[in-house]
Amino acid sequence: MDPAYYVAAGSLKARAYQLDLVSNNLANCTTIGYKPEKSFFAVYNKAKDEGRGLALTPYVDDGTVLAQSGMDFSQGTLRSTGRKLDLAIQGNGFFALQTAQGVRITRDGRLQLGKDGQLQASDGSPVLGKNGRPIKVDPAEGAVNVLADGTVQQGENTLGELGLKAYDKPSQLHRSGANRFDPGSAKETAVSGTVTQGAVEESSVDLPTCLIDMIRLNRLFETSMKVASTITNDMDAKSISDISSGR
Repeated sequence: MDPAYYVAAGSLKARAYQLDLVSNNLANCTTIGYKPEKSFFAVYNKAKDEGRGLALTPYVDDGTVLAQSGMDFSQGTLRSTGRKLDLAIQGNGFFALQTAQGVRITRDGRLQLGKDGQLQASDGSPVLGKNGRPIKVDPAEGAVNVLADGTVQQGENTLGELGLKAYDKPSQLHRSGANRFDPGSAKETAVSGTVTQGAVEESSVDLPTCLIDMIRLNRLFETSMKVASTITNDMDAKSISDISSGR
């Protein structure tokens, strides 16, 4: 196999994966609290590993292979809503939710009151307090106030404190659907930030950059396709020539 084909094939695989990530980011450019995903690549030398002594330069021999992807946890812009149960975090924290799959964390602070007065996410998952238990509100006691440190008050009564979470290496967090993350074995660290009531955190997707990346990646994908097609046609022509000449 022509080593240049590995370059083209590796590029096609890499660009296809990048396009998937960029497409998903674009689809979530208006999703509250969404964090975009980025790809990272490593270089390998497939032709060299074959041990055929190919006399090509590393610039031709080398190909690309996907190494990993990771989230960009840059702070999103806070947008005021005026709704008392809309909360936004400025800093490294996450809201903790109790779900059927275990504790999950999110930056989406659009909360609601359950039938029993629990603070809940939009799907009914209870929001956990600092003590690891759901926070309950008495709907008859008036508006709920949330202080900058996450303390939840109703009138003169303190109902609890939001159990905000932060992690030493956010890159170890895994998406678990519904704009949430599974902390898994990620090591917790001190929360550095504040809670803003009556606001939400916008998606941190940079729309103009994503659109430019989409155009650039499409062009690179098309170029790689042309290279792969050219190499394939050359190999087919050589094979036909060898067969017709009896080699």
